Amino acid sequence: MPITPKKVSIFNLILIIISLLSSSAAGYFWYKNQSLIQSHQKSKNKTKIKIEEPSPIPIFLTLKPFTISLPTMKNGYEVNKIIYIGMVLRLANEEQKTVLLEYLPEVRSDILLLLSKQDINQLRDDSGKQQLKELIKSELSRRYDNHQPIEINEVLFTDFIIR
Repeated sequence: MPITPKKVSIFNLILIIISLLSSSAAGYFWYKNQSLIQSHQKSKNKTKIKIEEPSPIPIFLTLKPFTISLPTMKNGYEVNKIIYIGMVLRLANEEQKTVLLEYLPEVRSDILLLLSKQDINQLRDDSGKQQLKELIKSELSRRYDNHQPIEINEVLFTDFIIR
């Protein structure tokens, strides 16, 4: 079966295009790899000059869960709903944790009063839970007597049940 010159030239053209594309891709990836290696070496040299600071270890304070009865209206009748909330406070340092532990009855009382003012229907939505987190954070982020001001970095809910 003889091969016609026209078929050979199309086949050769396809092979040439594939070869050019693959060599171009290989050249591109080699260049990118070289530039990444150079940038890594530059950043490595800069970090040798800097004194590395250890990353701060997160400080958490776990609070006992809160159980609160909240009245709500259903079919014209007042019905009590129970919310059970467990939370953990993320703090800036160990000293603030110690201060909060010293004032734990006051902290729990502030949270209970804040929780008792909440609307049960708002707490069912994610936005209501986020708003509650911010309220707790702002309520507890203050000065306790002569100590430095407490900064609550984050309020984390570990349990959140509405019945």
